Amino acid sequence: MQLNLETPRSQEPLPTQPYDRWVSPEGHCQAEFHKPGAGFLIRFPGQADFLIAEPQGGSDYRVIGWPLPECDEAAIINLFHNAIQPILGNHTGGLFLHGSAVIAQGERGEQAEQGKQDGEASGAIAFLGLSRGGKTTLAGSFAKAGRPFLTEDVIDLQVSGGQYLLQPKRSKLRLFADSARHLLGEDTQIKDADMKQDVEAGSALPFADHAVPLRQVYVLGTDHRAPLAIQRFSMQEALSALMPHAFILDVEDKPRLKGHFARMADLSQDIACYALDFTREYAELPRVREAILDNLRGN
Repeated sequence: MQLNLETPRSQEPLPTQPYDRWVSPEGHCQAEFHKPGAGFLIRFPGQADFLIAEPQGGSDYRVIGWPLPECDEAAIINLFHNAIQPILGNHTGGLFLHGSAVIAQGERGEQAEQGKQDGEASGAIAFLGLSRGGKTTLAGSFAKAGRPFLTEDVIDLQVSGGQYLLQPKRSKLRLFADSARHLLGEDTQIKDADMKQDVEAGSALPFADHAVPLRQVYVLGTDHRAPLAIQRFSMQEALSALMPHAFILDVEDKPRLKGHFARMADLSQDIACYALDFTREYAELPRVREAILDNLRGN
């Protein structure tokens, strides 16, 4: 699918009422979903509108974006890759989740970049959680320790040969200033201290550009002062924990929802899922990494 960017425009009131919203834990509306007739319109308040046109004559979905005049193109591209594409991916039968992922078994550093293995089967772990919950910083911490990241915002799973292959996405991490400086050094240049920055992969933060089998999923708790704890979900608990981190375009399309629910149920049955709690302090990250790796080794 391609994104066609139109001339920036302001967000005038829409003639339709939203049939769904994404709302942050603080109560802020992050996205509104409308049906203006044919297709869908997704509004990200203060950022952009995206029109998703239904395919015609066997063609793919068309996506048209109208950014606000004050919203830069990089932010619009991030919305397209991190929200619109996975929304459509699930709508068309895929399996996409909101999270980050790293290689935790079998490949490290330059070996991972070359697709080589160090004696054990390679495996990825995924971190799911709410926005600003620490997913990207945790993935960056693993990468800094030599375990390459695969994605920082979108988990794209393709089922093949009985495995869930986690696909690599863009080779960058989007980090706030304090996290970027923790991972890369205090002299790291920051354009806007109040906004996330795109930090490209490199020797300090290695990236893996090939698909890796998913081994385990960790769902980050919402209490940022909680002590370190890892607890396995039952299959039923896992499904309930995973569903809020999926991307859904049309909550009124019952047949598609049924298919999506079935794919998520299979995932919760096939892949071990854990609740992960820890105190969100940079000094805690080495201990968190080691606890996760110990948990992975024991299963």
